[in-house]
Amino acid sequence: MTPFGLRKRLKQALGVSNERAEIVTFPVTYVLPDGTEQVVHAEERYNLLMASEQLPTPISTGRRAGGPCPDGRCGSCHVHVLDATGLTEQKEFEQATLTEASAGTPHEGRPRDAYEVHAQSRLACHTKIVGPGARVKVLALMDYDAIQGDVG
Repeated sequence: MTPFGLRKRLKQALGVSNERAEIVTFPVTYVLPDGTEQVVHAEERYNLLMASEQLPTPISTGRRAGGPCPDGRCGSCHVHVLDATGLTEQKEFEQATLTEASAGTPHEGRPRDAYEVHAQSRLACHTKIVGPGARVKVLALMDYDAIQGDVG
């Protein structure tokens, strides 16, 4: 051991330390469409869409394969944030996407259903978890039957 733990600090700074970083998680309450509540413990900096994978059925993205769209502009993971404690602030890109989605502007050459946007509206793929206390109303859950395709 070097004086003042210099070797240990240098290894940590370079990311070659043998010590594992502690995974920080925060509770997030999801209010599902049927009114039931589910609390999940999500890793810090996960977005609400990623964290919803712990629910029995995750947040719907409206995409056939599930998951977020490649450019983050589809607007289909719309949720209402009931308590924004522990969530990142809304950025201009997210607000622009919500505006386009509310107008029904086509995305990736496909039409999309317009929906009403208000002060609680957020996109689950853009909203990151940075602390405890968030409470989110899920407007739609993934419909697994819709993504199965032709059964035959």
